[in-house]
Amino acid sequence: MNILNTAKPYSSLGFDKLEAAEIVSRLNISLCTYQVFYHKLQNFHWNVVGSDFFDVHDVTEELYRESVNDIDRIAERIRVFGEVPTYRMSAYLRDSIVSETSHDKSAEFMMKDLTGDIQKLIETFLDLHEYAASNGDVSSVRLSEELIAKLELYHWKLTAWMNRRYQK
Repeated sequence: MNILNTAKPYSSLGFDKLEAAEIVSRLNISLCTYQVFYHKLQNFHWNVVGSDFFDVHDVTEELYRESVNDIDRIAERIRVFGEVPTYRMSAYLRDSIVSETSHDKSAEFMMKDLTGDIQKLIETFLDLHEYAASNGDVSSVRLSEELIAKLELYHWKLTAWMNRRYQK
């Protein structure tokens, strides 16, 4: 069967308007969540104190530097669909599934909070992956798989760091 004969009435990149809108919506939720996570990483990086300073300072810097590239990849994927990525701080805070926190937290709180946020980020990418896969969006599937794999690795590392106190 020739796939060109099964073309949709409106099609951009092979997606109808509803499919494209749903993919972009999921990308924007991931973008907003990642942006709030990014700012939280900077907050923790700048404001960690105590005996775990170097551990938290180093890992949060590594994470926020990588986050910039990931955020850019998500925004560029939205642009591929001809849409404008969410760009207002108020919208990031409104649409993110992670929330801000204050700076006066312990290193242990920071790591636990980041681990929970990573899990939430993974959930946004799993939702994107599921919808994109069911609609043949191989590029969003690949993007979500790459970001999930990276975030799972950090989740494991942060969890291992938090458990070090209980293994003595």
